[in-house]
Amino acid sequence: MDISQKEFLLVLAYLYIRYCKYDEALTIYRSLFEFFDEDEEVVLDLTFALYATGRAQEAFTYLKKLDGVELIHDKQKLFFLLKSHVTWGLGRDRESRESLIHYLCLEEKDMRAREITSMADREN
Repeated sequence: MDISQKEFLLVLAYLYIRYCKYDEALTIYRSLFEFFDEDEEVVLDLTFALYATGRAQEAFTYLKKLDGVELIHDKQKLFFLLKSHVTWGLGRDRESRESLIHYLCLEEKDMRAREITSMADREN
């Protein structure tokens, strides 16, 4: 499977998610994972689909693959938000709160950066 096929399948799975067809999306994400098991986007999307279909324990096993992996900023935010939901679903309240705090800190940094950019734009 090449990159263009992967991108097409990611878009198709996203559309399934948008229309609440989680099982169909999950089938695609599982297949993509077989080819791209190191791809952070595939792992995050698979984790979300598993969580959305009530498979929090299985979602957590895939999410653990990204623990300690240096992710780009937006994927890092998604990782912590998703980890918060998944761990909450598993009854791991403390871990869920910690993940949510990490997410909120990253979100706050983004908000501050947008404010600074907006102020600079207004000055120009």
